[in-house]
Amino acid sequence: MIRPPAVTPEGRVAIVSTSSPVPADELDRLVAYFEGQGHPVTVAPHARASTGYLAGSPAERAADLMAAFADPDIDLIVPATGGKGAAALLDLLNYDTIADNPKVFTALSDPVVLANAITARTGLATLHGPTGYDFSRPTVNEATAESFWRIVQQPVKDIEVPGLDWRVPRGTGTSFSGPVIGGHLGTIRALVGTPWMPDVTGAVLILEEVFVPWVQVDAALTHLRLAGVFDRIAGLLVAVPVDSPREDAPDASYDDLILRCVGGSFPVVTGAEFGHTPTKFALPLGLNVQLDLTGPHPVLRYLENLVMP
Repeated sequence: MIRPPAVTPEGRVAIVSTSSPVPADELDRLVAYFEGQGHPVTVAPHARASTGYLAGSPAERAADLMAAFADPDIDLIVPATGGKGAAALLDLLNYDTIADNPKVFTALSDPVVLANAITARTGLATLHGPTGYDFSRPTVNEATAESFWRIVQQPVKDIEVPGLDWRVPRGTGTSFSGPVIGGHLGTIRALVGTPWMPDVTGAVLILEEVFVPWVQVDAALTHLRLAGVFDRIAGLLVAVPVDSPREDAPDASYDDLILRCVGGSFPVVTGAEFGHTPTKFALPLGLNVQLDLTGPHPVLRYLENLVMP
């Protein structure tokens, strides 16, 4: 794997719009946040673009992302927000240029399709972590920011994340490890059958969802099962769902829904905070973590550092 250089205390941040438009006030707060942390900011030329639910054309958004990777002064690339449309950039990126210019690229929700594809096609470790939406809040979540800055600036190998409120619907008493793959369920589903889908063999698959009822979670998980995704993973880590109503689902709990739809016998851990919850911890895509389920509560352990010194 290729590891990006650590973000320096005064490293420049590039803000790009990969998906939907970002409100002007949020973008202004986002710039102010990073500048307040001592980081100069480059706002991509089309970051303020708005064409319906898209932040400009795919060509414009891809050009901005490629310019950020190619710029030797950039340490960190941050999508301005999530939304829709990032997948349209996949066949417009120059993956050789990205591999030759490794940088920390953080993604969540829709932009995570790019992070997974970049990791799959280049071997560059990327980050499933907070993006512009998180850092543009009027009050930025301290725990989320602390987890983010630690993993992009410092060694994290052997650091543990205790899952005090996580659940283990299957696999209690075991442990599993592997490279982290995944993110937003609906987004990862779109990669299945494409050349940009990461190899999930032996992976710790992470999935999170927001703003959809359980019936849509059912459909997406069933699709992944039928595509053979769950046949090859080491285990599954599921985030707390956000604004995901049960409606008339036949399952008594979200855990029951997950187990019914994914099948298999691999360990399943649920209730983790790495998705759309305000408090979230970051996960290195393409690098190894361990889930220890042998104690009184699950523990996630980083087995590798995201960044080079």
